[in-house]
Amino acid sequence: MSSRIATIVSPPDHDDPGLLLRAFAPLHRMAMGFAFGTVSGGLLAIVSLILLLRGTDEARTAGGLLGQFLWGYSVSWSGVFIGLAWGFGVGFVLGYGFALVRNGMIWLWLTLIRSRAEMDQYSDFLDHL
Repeated sequence: MSSRIATIVSPPDHDDPGLLLRAFAPLHRMAMGFAFGTVSGGLLAIVSLILLLRGTDEARTAGGLLGQFLWGYSVSWSGVFIGLAWGFGVGFVLGYGFALVRNGMIWLWLTLIRSRAEMDQYSDFLDHL
């Protein structure tokens, strides 16, 4: 007979400083930009394709309103690719900006917490002299 050795599983260590570092890790700005750009460009291209294949004048008018904001865009076969490029560009800027602002806010918040903790630690310094 084979014997089974019971293994004791220890509970997870929640005091690990690595958990805190991973929770507040900065977002990679380029990666977030590429992710937002890919999704928004793909969505704009798919919507353009749907409007193009639908072929009604109402669909072309509704999609054509984007041409007022996106230079060169129209509901056409070339507009699908122009919309893909515009969607990627706008999405990249939004994703990059989101990661930049989020990283800055986390840095400010953690700096504020650290400075408050240091002030609390040294608040009674002169009492011990």
